[in-house]
Amino acid sequence: MSEPRKLEVLRAIVEDYVHSREPVGSKALVERHHLGVSSATIRNDMAALEDDGLITAPHTSAGRIPTDKGYRLFVDQISAVKPLSHAERRAIQALLEAQTIWTTSWTGPSGCCRS
Repeated sequence: MSEPRKLEVLRAIVEDYVHSREPVGSKALVERHHLGVSSATIRNDMAALEDDGLITAPHTSAGRIPTDKGYRLFVDQISAVKPLSHAERRAIQALLEAQTIWTTSWTGPSGCCRS
């Protein structure tokens, strides 16, 4: 997997998840973002992102959602392109804090899925 494509897949997952608040699947990424590869290739990229701790599955048959580490990499990539304003940094921090609260309520403090 190429590093630029890995970052592009992560960017697409973050954008879709922030927009919909629903886990994101490979087929949806291919249809919405025209990444130029098959959904099977995107699934392989998503598996690598999951192995790197950048995305996770909220349950077995779901799409994927960004982790705090994934959001951080996404934000770091944005700021490498264009420095963030103070207001943009506050908005992103609020989003990250809300995601942490939601993830903890879904998975519990240990990070393991509740049954």
